Amino acid sequence: FSLPDGQKTDELEVVIVDFVARNEFYEGAYDKDNMSPPACFAIGVAPNKLVASDNSPQKQADTCAECPMNAFGSAGKGKACKNGRVLAVLPVDADENTPIWLLKVSPTALKGFDGYVQGVARTFQTPPVGVVTKVSFDPNVTYASLRFSDATPNENLAAHFARQAEAKELLEQEPDVSGYEAPKPAKAMARKAPVRR
Repeated sequence: FSLPDGQKTDELEVVIVDFVARNEFYEGAYDKDNMSPPACFAIGVAPNKLVASDNSPQKQADTCAECPMNAFGSAGKGKACKNGRVLAVLPVDADENTPIWLLKVSPTALKGFDGYVQGVARTFQTPPVGVVTKVSFDPNVTYASLRFSDATPNENLAAHFARQAEAKELLEQEPDVSGYEAPKPAKAMARKAPVRR
């Protein structure tokens, strides 16, 4: 993790003020030097009830549940649509002036995160804002995949709870799709006339 003050750490203790499910479908191959906006996206609270935003440049279906791009096998063994969660988090000792951070949960960490949220609800009878959460990286994989653990009661709940409206506004902010350009169709290979010898 790269913190705002420039420090780097493998582990964070934070409070998850709120979170949303977010699906994004990108057309064309990934190019880190030429990042393009998603062609279709959806943001909401319930992952199984997401609906593509009307602001999506190329809506793929009426609902994410029936979208062919959101089906397993639409991109190799996975999905063409990237399913994720976005978390609004604050340090344990936050006050009304502490900036909210946004933390993205990749598809590889979804199952673990959703299971953690359910475990917190069962054990503490509270959403994640009611506990302090340890966030770390899975040491068993080479790519960055987050893990959530060690829930303990949040002693600073009032300060975090007071920031929920601000967190919700940040989480529901849609991506800027003004620069979206539909991918150009692949050029057909020109047939060369056979060379006579």
